[in-house]
Amino acid sequence: MTTRFRVNSPSVIHETIEGEVILIDLKTGTYYSLRDSGAAVWQALQNGAGEDGIAAELRSRYDASDEQILEAVRQLLAELEREGLIQADEDEAATAVPPSASDDGAARLPFSAPVLEKHTDMQDLILLDPVHEVGAEGWPHPAPPDEATA
Repeated sequence: MTTRFRVNSPSVIHETIEGEVILIDLKTGTYYSLRDSGAAVWQALQNGAGEDGIAAELRSRYDASDEQILEAVRQLLAELEREGLIQADEDEAATAVPPSASDDGAARLPFSAPVLEKHTDMQDLILLDPVHEVGAEGWPHPAPPDEATA
């Protein structure tokens, strides 16, 4: 059994745009980007996969050894956790993720280890944004007046 992870919300928001995952840490104003295999890791994580399920998903898409993929997944998950973007979900065991539609006998893509790109150039602007004045549900649900000033 492997650990399952979840997004550290409501302080972290994310969106996938044209295959690139954009993550914003609303506490620090730092934003991040995941592309290619990193976006695939994020998708599997969102689908409830643990470390082994994420690695299995990457093996269905990319041409690399089991060891290369598992090590890359472990490194990215550790980095995402260090940055405070995800956290271990103690309540639930990891679930298996079915192979993606790309596992149809087609040639797999060359593998490049996922890279978490970190950007701090817009921290001041992000921290000024009213998206921070949210309730426990996260954006776009505003906090009740008594919570907004707390």
